[in-house]
Amino acid sequence: MILTIVLGGIAAIFIIFGMIRFIKAQKYKIRTAAGIQKTDYVVLGGIEQCIQIRGEDRSNPIIIMLHGGPGNAMAFYSYYWQAELEKAYTIINWDQRGCANTYYRNTEADKPTLELLLSDLDELVDYACRAFGKDKAVIMGHSWGTFLGVAYVSKHPEKVAAYVGVGQFHDVWISEQHAVDEAIRLANLAGKNQDAEKIKKQLQIVHTSQEADLQEFMKLRQLTGKYLPSGENTPFAAEIFSPYLSFNDFKWFLTLLFNFKKFIHIQEELYKTLFSKEELPEHNITTFEVPVLIIAGDCDWITPYEMAHDYFKQISAPKKKFILIEKAGHIPFKPGHFTELVMMSLDELK
Repeated sequence: MILTIVLGGIAAIFIIFGMIRFIKAQKYKIRTAAGIQKTDYVVLGGIEQCIQIRGEDRSNPIIIMLHGGPGNAMAFYSYYWQAELEKAYTIINWDQRGCANTYYRNTEADKPTLELLLSDLDELVDYACRAFGKDKAVIMGHSWGTFLGVAYVSKHPEKVAAYVGVGQFHDVWISEQHAVDEAIRLANLAGKNQDAEKIKKQLQIVHTSQEADLQEFMKLRQLTGKYLPSGENTPFAAEIFSPYLSFNDFKWFLTLLFNFKKFIHIQEELYKTLFSKEELPEHNITTFEVPVLIIAGDCDWITPYEMAHDYFKQISAPKKKFILIEKAGHIPFKPGHFTELVMMSLDELK
């Protein structure tokens, strides 16, 4: 009897889950005659890599979206925020080498490095421009994707119409020190002096590690997160109820959640690059040959908005613009508002 009730409950959950996904799929389906909506694998860097393409008119300009992480795929929940943008642009989301659908298609492939990803991205830009008859594409990056994006734009400006950085990444150690200082200030202000001391000690542990220990780093993030405002971010429900969530996306999410060591092992070379205690050439890229748009949430403490703004002030570009979104966190992709800002700003920067 109990087993029957349990099985019935599980079945009901799956039915409701399926219904929500079906309703969302119908709501966000591209229906225009000139539109495109597909998820496909294309050969980049000698391996099949997963891309999602959505847009209401194939003749529109192209945006290539670079997800954060490294290793945090976002194609499956892009529908949540980019629907309005799809009216004016054809948007390509890419599961980078060593991430989600692309990883499970190529589990024996070389681990991703910055050089490999830059080469893969260049092939993707060429593929997209050929497929849609364009000379250039807009490069939009989020978090880690901004690090990759800036490096690419500096190498291939002739292929880029504009660069958009969301949660602009610069130097992980300076960013973290900035967040730690604020968390300690707020902890002391709240009379939680012991927590302030814990944060200081954890930062020392992270700094004295011979190599980046991501687990110790995440402990630091948990301690500071108790005091730093998180702002509004893309809701979890938009991800878990996504009509485009594949089985591989779900497996990748479980890997990140329950097998963090494997996740870090796959992304090892990229994290070594990001957590290098030496100044990287990418940190000093401030001259652009293309228009630049930087977008930041005022509650973003992973890539602090004040640092993003300081970086923006150093940028030399044909045109540039900085947007601060109030009450927004590190993932500020709020439907309507975010896309409206992007479209308006890209029009201004043309």
